[in-house]
Amino acid sequence: MPIRLILFSGLAADHDVFAPQSLAFEQLIVPVWPEPEPGDTLDSYSKRLADDLRSTETTVIGGASFGGIVALHVAKYLDPLAVILIGSVRGPSELPRYARVARYLKPCVSRLPVGLLQKLTSPLDSRVIARRVPHLSGLARQFQHCSPAVFKWSLARILDWDSSPTLKCPVFQIHGDRDRVLPIQNVSPTQVVAGGGHVISLTHPAEVIAFIRFVEEEVSE
Repeated sequence: MPIRLILFSGLAADHDVFAPQSLAFEQLIVPVWPEPEPGDTLDSYSKRLADDLRSTETTVIGGASFGGIVALHVAKYLDPLAVILIGSVRGPSELPRYARVARYLKPCVSRLPVGLLQKLTSPLDSRVIARRVPHLSGLARQFQHCSPAVFKWSLARILDWDSSPTLKCPVFQIHGDRDRVLPIQNVSPTQVVAGGGHVISLTHPAEVIAFIRFVEEEVSE
């Protein structure tokens, strides 16, 4: 029986970030980000996701960027075979310095004009930019499709993230060596993608697909 694969998209992004992987894995599920409830913590939100995704099927879960952080917390409740981090981090200590410094700005997150910023960055999500600067175009595409409420909540959770859960399953990590959002010097990935930026699921789909298959083989033996 095929392993069920669950991948969480990046910061409030949608399933399009895993479009190439969806073609390669019939069992892939990319959950829609639910609107956070008042007072939701990263853990309470992840538990609700886990309850919705619970199944008797053998499962590998993972995520890109913030989705990888959520995957770590969901794994605490789902007990998967493995967690796959795609351009993500294992714990708060792997976040870049600017993210740690920005913790003091968390009270300002609720006032961010996300809708306006989406309109201003829309020119970056174009074919010309995609050809010349695929990393930037990928980030812009991700931002264009996000829910402002989910985006603000997710950003606040990154800023107050203080611990990663202890898991029983192995964690595998693939990371681009040109990731400017989560620099590779802060992480110790299982595999490095040469020339990869932050959205390697779109810019380097073959490498990500091969890595997922490698993980599935490793944990199914």
